[in-house]
Amino acid sequence: MRLFLLPDNRPDAVRVSDVLAAMSFALDLADGQPAGHALRTTLIGMELARRLDLPLRERCDLYYALMLKDVGCSSTSARVFEAFGGTDRSPRRGLLRNDWNGYFRAVRFHLAYSAPGPWPDRLRRAARLVRDGAQLTTELVETRARRGEQIVRRLGFNERVAEAVACIDERWDGGGRPRGLRGIAVPLLSRVIATAQLIEVHATVCGATQAIRAARKQKGRRLDPQLVSAAIDLEPALAKWCALDEATLRRAAREVEPGDAALLAGPGTLECIAQGFAEVVDAKSPYTAEHSSRVGGYASAIAERLGFNRTEMDELNRAALLHDIGKLAVPNSILDKPGPLDPEEWEVVRLHPYYTQRILEHIRGFERLAAVAALHHERLDGRGYFHGLRGEHIPVASQVIATADIYDALTTARPYRPALPESVALRIMEQDRGTGLLPECLDALVDSLECGDVSRERRAA
Repeated sequence: MRLFLLPDNRPDAVRVSDVLAAMSFALDLADGQPAGHALRTTLIGMELARRLDLPLRERCDLYYALMLKDVGCSSTSARVFEAFGGTDRSPRRGLLRNDWNGYFRAVRFHLAYSAPGPWPDRLRRAARLVRDGAQLTTELVETRARRGEQIVRRLGFNERVAEAVACIDERWDGGGRPRGLRGIAVPLLSRVIATAQLIEVHATVCGATQAIRAARKQKGRRLDPQLVSAAIDLEPALAKWCALDEATLRRAAREVEPGDAALLAGPGTLECIAQGFAEVVDAKSPYTAEHSSRVGGYASAIAERLGFNRTEMDELNRAALLHDIGKLAVPNSILDKPGPLDPEEWEVVRLHPYYTQRILEHIRGFERLAAVAALHHERLDGRGYFHGLRGEHIPVASQVIATADIYDALTTARPYRPALPESVALRIMEQDRGTGLLPECLDALVDSLECGDVSRERRAA
């Protein structure tokens, strides 16, 4: 049986921008934006930087900050769902396009984006939003900014990139958050990103002309007047960028990377990026905190017993860390649901491995890793998803992740049940020996637990 499904065709190094461009589609899913939002924002932002004649170092920092601007978004998903009900993604789109300060604006915003239901319930929620709106907004922005800043630093980017991501929600007129900065006290890179993303969001919904009009309305309020002036004749380019398909959009974003300073990702950098985006995934729901890291730990212990070599172990660990990146497409109304899922909700869940593969396979040299990560819900008897593969058509590496994933899911709390004891979890998994799970993987997991190779500290890490 093959360890991996595809031959190893990894290049010696890939460009960091290629990895981040692919991952940005995951952030678009998490933030409720149309596919390509972050890359279109990158094109707009880099054009504004060109028009401002920013020096190379600032353009480099701006480029990566634009790609990573939404890296903290998943940390607020559960809270947005709690406030609005329904999907947590629609309100996010509205927050970028609308100003909901004030009583009537807040009520109107809530009624437009909250979950359907009896009018008294919706009005009560709207009233709570009016009462607690300022506090909620501050909480959401501070959480997103703090997490985004932390992840950017963890990925190895400098202080200016981290600060740019942390201050995107500051406003030119001082009415922003989390620090209430005003005018040129707002970092320049944050001002560029704020202008670029507002234009992009309006352009994809209302068209290029309306996007520039929306930016003009925010001149001197939310946006830096100089940047709005620099964007005035951007309509033809905006229309072109909004019409690009995903592949062309990725190429266009690659071409605007400041060429003299393109970063290459070696094994250590790829490990950091995988760990950083695993944190993005796990932050989406309180029930999945650090799930991906634990799965990586269990998978490594299993693979070691199965004889994986060092290179295979490294690739397996990255695949394990990123196996659930497609879950960013699943709304919290499903992830955090306390009861059983209905058939339509199950279909949404069953699509997350598809999104995992779609996101990862666009990174040159990641095709094999993408397949391994995406097949973690396949079963030996062919009753898994989303491909329905059977037996030897499922690589051992995917079976390793599947075993680790199921064990961690059973032994941690879920909205519909408490965490199960280790003995109970293993007894449940034994029922799938040879039909769902590879016996060798199950034996290796049991052995690693009995030997204490996966320590309690590591299991909770």
